[in-house]
Amino acid sequence: MVIAIIGTLIALLLPAVQAAREAARRLQCANQLKQVALAMHNYHAAHNTLPTGAYCPVSGSCGNIYGCHNWFTSIMPYLEQTALADQLDTRKRTYDAPNAGLILDRVVAGMRCPSDPAPALQSHDRFASSGCPSGVHIAGPRDTSKSMAMWYVPSGGPVAPDVGTCMVPAWSDGMNCVSRYQGYAGHGAPGLFSSGWVTYTFDHCRDGLSNTILIGEVLPAIQKDFMLFNSHYIVATTNLPPNQHNTPMACKPFPNNWVQNGCHFWSLGYNSYHPGGVQVAMADGSVHFIAESVDYRTWVFLGHRSSGQVAQVPQ
Repeated sequence: MVIAIIGTLIALLLPAVQAAREAARRLQCANQLKQVALAMHNYHAAHNTLPTGAYCPVSGSCGNIYGCHNWFTSIMPYLEQTALADQLDTRKRTYDAPNAGLILDRVVAGMRCPSDPAPALQSHDRFASSGCPSGVHIAGPRDTSKSMAMWYVPSGGPVAPDVGTCMVPAWSDGMNCVSRYQGYAGHGAPGLFSSGWVTYTFDHCRDGLSNTILIGEVLPAIQKDFMLFNSHYIVATTNLPPNQHNTPMACKPFPNNWVQNGCHFWSLGYNSYHPGGVQVAMADGSVHFIAESVDYRTWVFLGHRSSGQVAQVPQ
């Protein structure tokens, strides 16, 4: 009888304990997200612009697609990563010396959401299904080495992942699907970041800093390009509602049934394992939890820096 009572009490307490642990993890994740947003602000204060998404030549070689330095390299000195930043040679690709030896198998503190069970270091085998299956990837060919995954990704706003491709079909005015290739190279994006060399300032944010997403959470195990030192498709789109990893079209965590039915594009939005939504940092530095049930139009315009529409963070 006593054992039965104890078992009942444990069954009653376990959900509360699990909820408390997730609340602590979500708070830690929010604090880390805020630190990245503040680092972007400090970079902007020093350079009068936000960092370049990734500066790569137009050439579509594997080295140019994956091997350029990105926005994270630029803000490292503002995230207590000055020692590593000083050792990197940004004039060379990430796979050239000395960069490869500094990037491979390195875990960067404070850049992994604790609610995601995926390991911080991800195998380069994740690129096996890409257009560069055996070429240069981030810091060298696919091998036994690993690279740091990316849990916090800048907002490209409602940007399209490809030519004529919108996962959520474009409205008649096209406002929920602008530009292409996640803003790769010189295409630009409707958000505050692009995946290419087009940069923006806070002055470009005409909808207001408190109403525009700067950066948010993603799940790198379901999106091959979300890697910390990668330079391809490294912004998230608000064309997709939050937590599309819960939909049938989303990718399964690598390497299980990973690439299927166009799941790669379906995983380019903001996703998390926080129950019911995702966390984003707005351009004013504030961090908010956005429910996955958020009105789609509100979500789209929160990603757009100059939509001219009234969109405020849901309370």
